Amino acid sequence: MQKTAYKISYKPTMEILSKTIKRLSEDEYKALLESIAANKHSKPYIVLEAARTKDYSDSQMIDILQVNPSTYYTLKSRLNAKVASLLSKKVENPISVLMDEVARVPANLYGNSKEVSIRALKELEKQLLEYDLSNELIVVYKALAQLHVYDQNDYDNYLKLYNKYVAYSLAFSKAENLYYQFIVKAGLYELNRTEEDLEAVREIMREMNNICELYTSHRLFVLYNIVHTYYIFMVTERPEALQTKEIELDNTLQEIKNIFEKYPLDTFYTNMRFITDFLYFIYYQKTGNNVRAKHYYQKTQGSIVQISMQSMLNFHVIQYLQAKASLAVSTNDNELLNALNDELVNTIDIAKDEIYLYVYFQKYLAISLFYNGNYQETARHLNQLRNNINLKPYWHTDTEIKLFQALQYCIVGEEDLCMQIINSISRNLREDDNKEQYQNIKIFIKMCKSGFKSGEAKKKRARLASLYQEFKEVNTGHERMLGFLQLNDELLGKMVH
Repeated sequence: MQKTAYKISYKPTMEILSKTIKRLSEDEYKALLESIAANKHSKPYIVLEAARTKDYSDSQMIDILQVNPSTYYTLKSRLNAKVASLLSKKVENPISVLMDEVARVPANLYGNSKEVSIRALKELEKQLLEYDLSNELIVVYKALAQLHVYDQNDYDNYLKLYNKYVAYSLAFSKAENLYYQFIVKAGLYELNRTEEDLEAVREIMREMNNICELYTSHRLFVLYNIVHTYYIFMVTERPEALQTKEIELDNTLQEIKNIFEKYPLDTFYTNMRFITDFLYFIYYQKTGNNVRAKHYYQKTQGSIVQISMQSMLNFHVIQYLQAKASLAVSTNDNELLNALNDELVNTIDIAKDEIYLYVYFQKYLAISLFYNGNYQETARHLNQLRNNINLKPYWHTDTEIKLFQALQYCIVGEEDLCMQIINSISRNLREDDNKEQYQNIKIFIKMCKSGFKSGEAKKKRARLASLYQEFKEVNTGHERMLGFLQLNDELLGKMVH
């Protein structure tokens, strides 16, 4: 049985640097050290070595360096900037060769041969059209128009193409922004579960659909269908309804996979190659096809830690981990639930203002602790989460976390702490008429209270089993909470005191 306790923190500056440095291979770290601080007695060298091998706080480092806080933070700021600059050069950009050619386009206007310049630009145009790179095509068409300034027909033609791709570039830029807005709004919906938040997600889908109908573009196709697949997962509640979409989903994901393979130089596609298997995994988990889900889990588990290091991909990582937890709970597979958790804690980089990502990752870790039987540790973990993040603006998630914490106190027999939490929830329900529909919450509160009532243990267990059945029957739709819970007879028995 795993006894891991997961620490929640906000990553102060020393911790951020330490996490970055520890991710590097030994060769990468040595190269970084030599380029920044070759002198072993220099302060940058001491800071880097401490970040690599120790877990010092900022205040401890100030003491070690024997400098004042102002000097230390100036040093850290410069060091972080140097590290960021060096590491940014390591980020793969496979299409950089094509981008270098685009950067040289203005020089074609002043070449020795106009015909040679035009042929070079036409060849570059073919590659840019294939990769659907609108911003770069604008540069090429502008240059071609200028090179044909004495040929009115060709000049007008290239100017028309220039204007066309300016419009397309603006449309694609909007679609790209909508893609990232979807990630934010989908997270807010998960936190709040309100109709207003869901409508905001629907509006994004409508806008993306409108743009995609105006232009034929493999890039728009990929962006739209990634978010559309997540949207389907979000709004389709019954597994049977999702099952009917299998052929459609399979065709879409196979086309996305083919696009990724066709354009191996594209930076976005290179970094998103994992997404099709991730979406297959989530789909089969949600439809209850555990055999297929485990197949795709086996295909993807080797890459999840590496992907978690790329903060822009954290939304996809969180969706994957939610599916992983659900699959593990439904199949009673603790080994699956615990797999890679320690590594993920050390690699995933989520800032405190990324509320949805932060809360759901900590919730995932709490679920793992719970099913390992670490009820006291689960309660502490959830309490620390509530202390670190103000969840009051997100009533649905705030209540779910409180109910989960109350369950831990019920299991370990901490009646006062359990009652303190459920009384807070009950008071909130009474004060807000809009919360009357949450029968699932009221039944779960009854379950927690029943465990502490006087009476024969056998009758209380029967009462708890009956209430739990009621809870499962009404715990559906937008109001669903604690969907990850599977309370078997043993766990129900632990609630009886």
